[in-house]
Amino acid sequence: MPDKISCREGVYGGWKTAIEQLPKAGIHYIELGDYPREELIPIAAACRAKGVTPLTIAGGVDTDNPASVERIKSECSAARDAGIQFYFVSANGKDRAAAMKTLATLGVHAATNGVTLCLETHPPFCLNAAEMLKTIAEANSRAVKINFDTANIMYYNEGINSADELDKIVSNVASVHLKDTDGGFHSLNFPVLGKGVVDFPRVFKTLHKAGFTGPLTLELEGPLVDKLDTAGRHQAVVDCMKYLAKHARL
Repeated sequence: MPDKISCREGVYGGWKTAIEQLPKAGIHYIELGDYPREELIPIAAACRAKGVTPLTIAGGVDTDNPASVERIKSECSAARDAGIQFYFVSANGKDRAAAMKTLATLGVHAATNGVTLCLETHPPFCLNAAEMLKTIAEANSRAVKINFDTANIMYYNEGINSADELDKIVSNVASVHLKDTDGGFHSLNFPVLGKGVVDFPRVFKTLHKAGFTGPLTLELEGPLVDKLDTAGRHQAVVDCMKYLAKHARL
């Protein structure tokens, strides 16, 4: 099984509960929210004190909003000081040409801080592989890559397969969100890994062939976890790890 299996703090409803539970599931990495510097640095230290290393932070940027753009810049330097190298960013904006220039600028700032911006598998700029390739080309920054979400591809698109899409974009993928789906368009049914339609063995084969070494982050959300208590959420994580132990080969 790959070394860098991580988990979003939101799976447990917050980082404090997550760092107590994750080691019990054999997970020693976590994805945090993009907290302000004064919160992020002590939170990262608290995670490490429990044997859980923050690999990533996750947030979003409205490229039409200067304040939102400036916040990303600030968070890149905060991530650097917290020892975090990957920043998952859901990017949106109405003016595409301006957005691409903004992403290029953010890429320069991220690179200066030793951070890689990983664009989430979200519309409008990363709806599918074709849009991802277009965005990567237009942003044209070595620090702007893709966070490939194995379920979002099918959530936002009809009639496509996540493994097929990964084949097209894998050379630009710096991080992955591991999430299963029933395959329905806009379906919120994201089950435990292996219970949906994502072809994870093929996904891992593609990543291995491409020499991928980035974080693989469990993202359990929607009805699966919303109605569960901490014990139930933890069991879902454990079940995902059991699946990965059998099928993840990198």
